[in-house]
Amino acid sequence: MNTANKKNSVVLSAYLVFFIVHTNQTGVGIAGIQRIIFLEAGQDAWISIIISYIGMAVVVYAMCYILKTFETKDLFQIHKLLFGKWIGNIVNFIIVLYLLAGLMAILLGYTEIVQAWIFPDLETWAIVLILLLISIYGVYGGIKTIVGVSFLGFFLTIWLIFMLVVPVRYMDWTNFFPILEASPKELLLGAYKTSFTVLGLEMLLFVYPYIRDKQRVHKYAQLGVFFTFALIFAVTVVAVGYYSGEQLEKTIWATLSMFKIVQFPNLERFEFLAVSLWLVIILPNTLFMLWAASKGLKRIFNRRQKSFVIITSVFVLICSSFFQKRANINEFVDFVGLFGFYSIFVYPIPLAVIVWIWKKTKGGDKSR
Repeated sequence: MNTANKKNSVVLSAYLVFFIVHTNQTGVGIAGIQRIIFLEAGQDAWISIIISYIGMAVVVYAMCYILKTFETKDLFQIHKLLFGKWIGNIVNFIIVLYLLAGLMAILLGYTEIVQAWIFPDLETWAIVLILLLISIYGVYGGIKTIVGVSFLGFFLTIWLIFMLVVPVRYMDWTNFFPILEASPKELLLGAYKTSFTVLGLEMLLFVYPYIRDKQRVHKYAQLGVFFTFALIFAVTVVAVGYYSGEQLEKTIWATLSMFKIVQFPNLERFEFLAVSLWLVIILPNTLFMLWAASKGLKRIFNRRQKSFVIITSVFVLICSSFFQKRANINEFVDFVGLFGFYSIFVYPIPLAVIVWIWKKTKGGDKSR
């Protein structure tokens, strides 16, 4: 299916790739990523983030190479083309399971924040149900609605980063010394943990067929990744300087905790507003993951996508109800992060090699 044959209503401008990539990488994790990296790399956590960014840039290049080769096909169609119908569908189903697990991890993560900061007595299933209903409504609006939420969500929440100016005043720069105390292994482990938070690059593999000016996609994808890196780098540097090492190791949501010292004349608890606005931050994540998972099931079973939106939502709601304790949620999120690391940061590299071999042996026949 050529882009020219698609309805004009579902063709997206290339610059929107920046917002798609960045907003999908920015979710619940950024509320407490500093502690996770610090536990591995200590005060050299900022170096681990730089290493992680280099890895992200390489993965984006590999993804864009794969997508450029096939032009109008998404990852699900590429798998069928490369591996055949049966093996391709098995790989596609694994990707769908990852997307659903990622969706559930985001919902549970945000639910935990809401319960810890605002509504401690609200049931997990109730919060997840509300979030899923909002997500279903958005997915039913189509890809342009989802991208629109991503675009607006960026501008509605990006101003929160300027609130970090307040804790910057209380930073102790000696917290960063001695530099390079962490071993290479610890720095790599810190970069590995960072990758758990910046999962979301995979959405490029699913929205690519809807984008015009495909030659500009790589540039905007790299800009989106760089902006994510800059954001995580900033919040981590501020947190390491603001907290002592012992404090940061015990502070689960370092970003939200720093908002406690932000005060306005008519708003005593600014962190409550921040938690509420975090819904706008995670909403693009839930919309894109639900949309991509239902799109994958549509490719596998050749049925209407809207039916799978409901089916997958009910499945996620039922599974979420089994997670009540923080320890269980953390174990599940770690598992999803590990799964996502190999699916998103490792798999595209050998897949790009397979595509390169396919081009050489098949002559790069994109019409197949």
